[in-house]
Amino acid sequence: MAGLTFCVQDAWAQDWVPELQAATGETHGRNDPIVIILPDDLDPAVYPRLAVELDDIDVTAFAVTAPGQLTLNPPEALSTGEHVVRLVERGEDGSIVERGAWFLEVRHSELIRDLSVRADLAGEVNARVLDGGIDTPPQHVTAESGGNLEAAAGDENWRVSLQGNYLYNSQLELGLNERNIDLGEYRLDGDYENEDFFAGLTAGNHDTGIESLIMSGFNRRGVSVRAGTADERISATGFMLRTESIVGTRHVLGISHDEDRIEGGSISVRPIEALKDNILLTGIYYNGEGSDGGFGIGTDEVINDGDGWSVAADTLWFDEALRVRGEFAEATFDFDGKDTGFAPETANAYSVLASLEPLRGSTLGGSTFNWTFGAQREQVDTFFQSLANPSLQADRETTSVFTDFFWDEFAAQLRVDHQLSNVDDFDFLPTDRTVNAYFNGTYTPFVEPLEDGSLPWFGQPFFGLTASVTDIERVETSSDFPEDDADNQSRSLTLSTGSNYATWSWNLSHTLYTFEDQTGFSSDSINNTTGLSAYILIDDWLTLSPNVQYDVFEDRDLLKTSRTINAGLSADITVIPETLTASLNYNLNVRTGDGDTPDSSSFGGEVVWTLREPDANKLGVALAFNGFLQETRNDDFESLEDDVQYQAFTTLRLSLPVSY
Repeated sequence: MAGLTFCVQDAWAQDWVPELQAATGETHGRNDPIVIILPDDLDPAVYPRLAVELDDIDVTAFAVTAPGQLTLNPPEALSTGEHVVRLVERGEDGSIVERGAWFLEVRHSELIRDLSVRADLAGEVNARVLDGGIDTPPQHVTAESGGNLEAAAGDENWRVSLQGNYLYNSQLELGLNERNIDLGEYRLDGDYENEDFFAGLTAGNHDTGIESLIMSGFNRRGVSVRAGTADERISATGFMLRTESIVGTRHVLGISHDEDRIEGGSISVRPIEALKDNILLTGIYYNGEGSDGGFGIGTDEVINDGDGWSVAADTLWFDEALRVRGEFAEATFDFDGKDTGFAPETANAYSVLASLEPLRGSTLGGSTFNWTFGAQREQVDTFFQSLANPSLQADRETTSVFTDFFWDEFAAQLRVDHQLSNVDDFDFLPTDRTVNAYFNGTYTPFVEPLEDGSLPWFGQPFFGLTASVTDIERVETSSDFPEDDADNQSRSLTLSTGSNYATWSWNLSHTLYTFEDQTGFSSDSINNTTGLSAYILIDDWLTLSPNVQYDVFEDRDLLKTSRTINAGLSADITVIPETLTASLNYNLNVRTGDGDTPDSSSFGGEVVWTLREPDANKLGVALAFNGFLQETRNDDFESLEDDVQYQAFTTLRLSLPVSY
């Protein structure tokens, strides 16, 4: 557990040798004192010259010296793992001699080295004391609570961790799954690794990390296992997951229903030892049932079943400057429900990507320079559908080119997509061409501070430009609806600028959006939106955040124009630091012109008196008074709601951060 590694350097240092006392129990705990045994015949005059270091930090102030020993009581519990304890003596001539150094392993127990528990628990009780103009106010007294929990235990080769949260609401209709208290999401992980292989298991809400055409971003409740070689030449994942997203405790594992579950696995191989960092081959298969992609008649729920597989090759070349990736997938899906109606549809999809970073690792003008450009081709058949990737857009043939640029003060991204629909050339479907271009650029110039350390009058400015163009054209109409056409263009341009100062900042932006429909099906329109916001630190006790937005919408076909002004001001006030604070906010919405709606304004605020600040394992208590007032006014409109609505509450807040 602890051993003497080296001890003496100078000749006069041979006079005496200290020893680190072994732990009194099976292991050295996080709060156990560290005892260094000194020779019985050591001259007491040496004691004042001794100094102790723990992980290269001088902790002599926390050490107590007595005849025959030096006892160190660390100021806080030590983290588990290996620590270095060092004892030095300051010589009479000012030199420093190391008397001893030891490696000290801190463990929770003989079986478990690392153990930690953290939780953030919070709750409040609200009592409504005032209200008016509200048809269905909440209950006079309500309570709600929520919290997060993280726990972990492990040793050198294994680790188990748990994450979860809960929600409580005294109003049953607002609770999860119509329960007052219930589990939200949770995740349990167990992993083991040695020099040869690794293995692990996950249960609860999680994403397996599989990214492909048939499975992507699939975060669901269920169980998955993984294993592979330590050098990651071969790795495999198996999963059994619920098709729909769920929370709560009604389906703890999420895989109890056959009609709402998918199962499958993936295997990844780096086939060539010499190119194990360059070539990765992956195969994926799944099958299952669910209702994410189905449709039905009336309110009948349709259970769809499907399966799919894909193979992919991902390669890196020239010191990872060139990436080439290709994937082919096939999916079978029963759109009208299993064992009913038409037979399942089988469709294919493929994707090819090539990207190059020609100046990888280079610098320009002393700053890092990154430039990537590439091209991608994706084709997804008309009836391609996967239960494990429900958000994938089907029926498209897309070719894209893109480039990303970053250097010092500049950053820019550009992407152009060309897309065709009706991939399978069905007569009953139209064929549309969509061309989309997107650009985003930012510039943040370096500003040299003045001699007194402050910024120039223009502060630290920043500039941004975002633009996009989308053009949709019907190349061929359908045989069923030959008169239906599509030909429209939308354009968007946003300019933004602002500046940061020591105690305040501002931001200004303007967006121009236009839409033109050559077929006359939709109205042509122009939308201009201008926004200005600021953050101002008046003093340590007051901050202001004003904002205003002006919007003009023009319907060019109907010759109608509407104008909207949204303005707001929020303030954070500290009356007594860490004890009494307040926050106020005011919002105004005014709309004029064609399509006029009632104007409205609202005022809200809160005063918080903190009786005790929350700290680790110590309950925090606060009292608050909060409320809002909303006024709707316009004599040209009749409303079933009162012109003035208001509510006020007193609140007791409790918070408890737990840490071990």
